[in-house]
Parts: sequence; C-alpha cells; structure tokens
Amino acid sequence: MAPENLDQGQPNVPSLAGTGIPTTDLAQRGVYDSFDARVHSEPAIEPDMTVMVLLRRLDGQFIRAFLEPSSTDASSYRSAQHLRAESLVYVSGSTMANQNHQSDSGGTAASEVTSFRVAELRVRSHAKAVLPKHPRLHGAPGEVPPPAGSVGGELLHERLDNRLLDARVTATAAIFKLSSGVHELAVEYLAAHGFCHVPTPALVAYEFPGEEDDLFSVSYFGKTARLAPTGEVHLGMALSADLGRVYDFHTVFRREPGSDGRHLTEFTMLELVFSLQRDWTEILDMASDLIVSLIQSLQKYDKYLELTRTAQRLYPLAGKFKLGLDHHGKLVRLTFKEAKEILRTSLGRQSNDDDDFTREEEAALGRFLSSNESYIGHPTDVFIVTHFPRHLRPCNIYPSEDGDNTSQSFDVILRGQEIVTGCRLLHSYEELRSAFTARVPPIDADSAEWRPYMVAHEIGMPPWGGFGRHFGLA
Repeated sequence: MAPENLDQGQPNVPSLAGTGIPTTDLAQRGVYDSFDARVHSEPAIEPDMTVMVLLRRLDGQFIRAFLEPSSTDASSYRSAQHLRAESLVYVSGSTMANQNHQSDSGGTAASEVTSFRVAELRVRSHAKAVLPKHPRLHGAPGEVPPPAGSVGGELLHERLDNRLLDARVTATAAIFKLSSGVHELAVEYLAAHGFCHVPTPALVAYEFPGEEDDLFSVSYFGKTARLAPTGEVHLGMALSADLGRVYDFHTVFRREPGSDGRHLTEFTMLELVFSLQRDWTEILDMASDLIVSLIQSLQKYDKYLELTRTAQRLYPLAGKFKLGLDHHGKLVRLTFKEAKEILRTSLGRQSNDDDDFTREEEAALGRFLSSNESYIGHPTDVFIVTHFPRHLRPCNIYPSEDGDNTSQSFDVILRGQEIVTGCRLLHSYEELRSAFTARVPPIDADSAEWRPYMVAHEIGMPPWGGFGRHFGLA
C-alpha cells in the first residue's frame, strides 16, 4: 500500500537527486537545465565559499557555473573544487535570473556567457592534470583570438599535434559537420539522378608502369598488392555490367614525399562514372550541376548556415562565395588555351601552352575570374577549364573531336585550386589496347592484373566517362 501523504497542503513535486531542492524552486530562480560540458578553466573559490568554474557546453556555449554551499549537494561541492581543465562533467541546475548572455569586455561573439547555479555536478571523465600545450581557440572570455588568416602555418602544425583537443573547438567541429553535410547532399543528389553506389577495393593488383613510386605496395602472401590510388578502374568495370550510373565515396592513397594542402598521402574521393547518351558534355553538365547544387544547398539550409557562421570565427571567408553562372545556369567554362592566354595577356605571366598549370597559375586564374576584371562571365570563385592537351592526361582519355591534340577532359577550379578532374574515357577495346601499347612506358593489356579491365571492354563497354571530387584537399 502506498504511504499516506501527511502534508495535504503541498503537492508531490520532484526534487533534484541528492539535494532535496524541488525542481519547481529551481525553475523560479531561472530556467532549469541539465547538460554535459567540458571544464574550460580550473575552479576558483570566492570569498563567500562559492565555487565558480567556467564550463564549455559541447555546442561551444560558455557557462559560468556557481556551486553554493547552501544549494549544491555536498558531494558535488567537494568535486567541483578539484576539477581539471577538459574534464567531462554533467551538471543540473538553473540559469541565474537576469544574468543570461553576458559578454566580457574585449570578448568575441563566442564569449557570451550564461551564469548558472549548479544543484548537482557529476564528473563523467577526469582529464589528466597536465595536458599538452595547445592553442586555445574556443573564444572564451579573456582569450585573445588569433590574428586573421593565422589559423594555418605554424599554428596549424600545433593544432594538428593536438588534433583531438582542436576538434573540440566549435569552429573546427563545424568544418567536420559541413564536410559531412556535403557528403549527405552529394549522396542525396546522386540517388535522385539514378546513381548506384558500388564499393571499390582499397587493395588492388594493377599498377601503372613508370608510376610505381606514386603507389604504396603491400606484401600479400608472396604477391604484391597496392593501396588503391583511384576507384575509376573498378567503377568502369561496373558500367560494363550495365549498371548505368555508379559512384563511390572512398579513401585513396598516394605516396607523396611531402604533405601540404595539395599533396596528401590519404584523402577521400567522390568518384562517379556513367554511360553517355550523346557526348562528353554530359559529363561537364553533371559536374557543374552537382557542384552548383551542393553550393546552393549549403547557402540555403539553416543548419548549414549556422555551421558556416560558427566556422567563420576562425575562417572568416567561410560562406563568402561567389557563384557566377552562365545564362544556362552552369559553371563558367573556358578552354585550357583560353586560360593560358589570360595568364599571358591579362596577368603578365610567362606560361607555355605545352605545360600544365602551376599551383601559382591556378591561384592567379582563381583571383582573376573572381574579380570584376574578368571578361569570361560573372565574377565567380568556381569555374571549369576544358580541353587539356593529350600529353598532360592519361593515355586512355578520349581525344578531342577538333583534331587539335587536346583531350575531352576538364578540371574544376575552386578558389584557385583544382578540386575536380574529369574526362571521357576510351570504350573501344581496340583503341584501349592501342593506347596501352603506345604509352611510355607501355601497359601490358594481357597481364593478369589488367585482364579484368580489358575484358570489361572486350565484352562491349558503353561510351563512358566521369569525374573525381577531392575531399580533404584544401
């Protein structure tokens, strides 16, 4: 039998465990809340014995937490006096009336602080007493923000040395979440346009003669396997199985001697290929439409706009993007020769038509096309360069129909750096065999490692092409 309620004048109200303080009383003091947070700085004890500690919620909001001897349970009060920075805690209590969203003088937008009266605090995970020295980029009260444009360089190396702590910075976490959003949007777009996901292997048997030093070799039970530098070979074979449109998001590996924004040993690629109905401009249109859709979605949906605003604290250019389109709503296009002419006549650079773009030339083209000086179209931060010379592209790329020794290939340049490479590929097994034989050094089309790819063409490969989108290269 339930015990008789002897206090008929007081309703049964829940109380916060361990304190005896009714949650209704807490609500009268402010908004009741409970949440996980990181300890941002070690506690201070005020003259009235109140413990004050600056907490950082996992969404980046700062909480100035007060633990008063009279309103906090004894265990929580004792624990709070010995908290260490970066420890994970769970707190319950209420905001303090008329003290929400205070901003310390000299602070940034990230320095807004909510004062919070703690009723209960539990330590969920203790951090080590002495943590590695690392940049403090949270934008907390009293923290001096880094100079504009300084989040790279030496500071970047410090951040990478402490990458897990750096990922707790909400501006950094926003980059991860935006990258995840791009992945989600791309998959949604491809599914809506009839693409099928086909996983490609990370270990492959083939290699490109003369490029052995570019691949990671792995000893595999007396044989040599390699970490895949691309998924194109296997995606192409899937087209020969009449899957029509296929893609993969996967990790690729390049044996790079150094590491910078352009050269990474491991990064993520979106690669897609599909059967062509007319000509290679279908590939150009698909690349343009996908990129335009991704950019416009990031600029449209609230969750991405909020993440972009968060990222801007460390990356001021985030979200400030010029998307100049042609009268068909496509990305601006110019040929390789036209781009070279701009470099020479408009930018005063010595640039040979037989040489690929240098990194500096790509950056210069990016600045020019985003400026009001551009005569190619509306100022834009992203554009397409087409018709690269055949000798600058792999041997199995379709030659241009103009007969001028160019290829049906393209790059997408975003803010002065190539992010997409695409092309139409040979589908005739005779032409493919001839291209392999003429290559320097040649590829043995009858070797065991290349036979599956050749068979895919010998049984009737449809006209095809596609492109790869780099994720993680900046």
